Amino acid sequence: MGDAARLLLAASRERSSLAAADLLLPEQARLSEWQRVTASALLLRLVRSVEDSLRVCLAEDFRGEEALHAALGSDRIEIALPLLERAQMLRDPELGTVLVRRVEEHRYWKEYAASGGDDLLAELVRDNDEAIAREAMGLLVARSRRFDRFQEPLMGQADLPAELQHRLVWMIAAALRQYMVQHHRIPSGKADAAISAAATDLIASCDEGHNLEAGCMRLARALQNAGRLEGVDLARMLDEGQLPLFVAALAVRCSLDHAAAWEILSDPEGRGSALLLRSGRIDRDSAAWILLMLNSRGRLFSGADGDAAAAQLDLFDGMTEPEGLEIIRLWQVDPGYRAAIARLSTRQRPALP
Repeated sequence: MGDAARLLLAASRERSSLAAADLLLPEQARLSEWQRVTASALLLRLVRSVEDSLRVCLAEDFRGEEALHAALGSDRIEIALPLLERAQMLRDPELGTVLVRRVEEHRYWKEYAASGGDDLLAELVRDNDEAIAREAMGLLVARSRRFDRFQEPLMGQADLPAELQHRLVWMIAAALRQYMVQHHRIPSGKADAAISAAATDLIASCDEGHNLEAGCMRLARALQNAGRLEGVDLARMLDEGQLPLFVAALAVRCSLDHAAAWEILSDPEGRGSALLLRSGRIDRDSAAWILLMLNSRGRLFSGADGDAAAAQLDLFDGMTEPEGLEIIRLWQVDPGYRAAIARLSTRQRPALP
């Protein structure tokens, strides 16, 4: 079998790194043009949202500094974004992964919503199982916050994993500090005290436990506890464009967290979907349907040669459940350990057995 887990991990991380590195470079984009433009727009809106929250607090703190107060309160003056772009601080692989995931979620949901079909979540809100109904309602509310009034995707600070959320806030805080000290001659100690307090308060106000992915995991566990998380249920989630819930269902079936299941699923050579389906004990008919849908709806989960459903089904058939579980064990350990293994891995990756 070899070290298949390490090889798949390296491939997935490389895809995320390339997406993050090329996100704002149209001439080098490795994503589709639509993915790139949508992800870039999400990133810009996310940065501006965090920056605006910090600027509101700082404008109040520096009301006596007229020029700085006016600049902080003006939506025509960009401060953090140009500085962060110049320093290439936004080219973060983990941030790139979250953005691509959000773009794919939007694409899947938009395609299904246009069909006007019934919605699984709407049914589950009326479910007789109180736990399922409660989590489904919470998920409906969380999903409504992911779109603006034109049904374009939104992403807020709370949609980020805690560590990434903190990192982004402090990056933006550092950019504001540079602007305040260099352009407005604010004493560094005074700037540091105000910015640190504002950033700390902003971080404390966000709870990733209330984001959509966490809600999907809670609903998936409730469905699992009720014995209603079988292959046909996962296939329906995907068919209806419920990509975050589908990923959460795979995660629960495989004893993974949401981010780990996504990373395996987005293996650029298309092996991860078969691996998750086999490890999650999904029946063959449902697995075939799911693989066909993943391949027919775009290239992110289908591998380099496009329609690879047949090859992925062959991989599913040729892999035993214990073999699959052995490979995904790497994604059940500390994320820092996985990151270190990925950095040590070579780019020469033979196919999974």
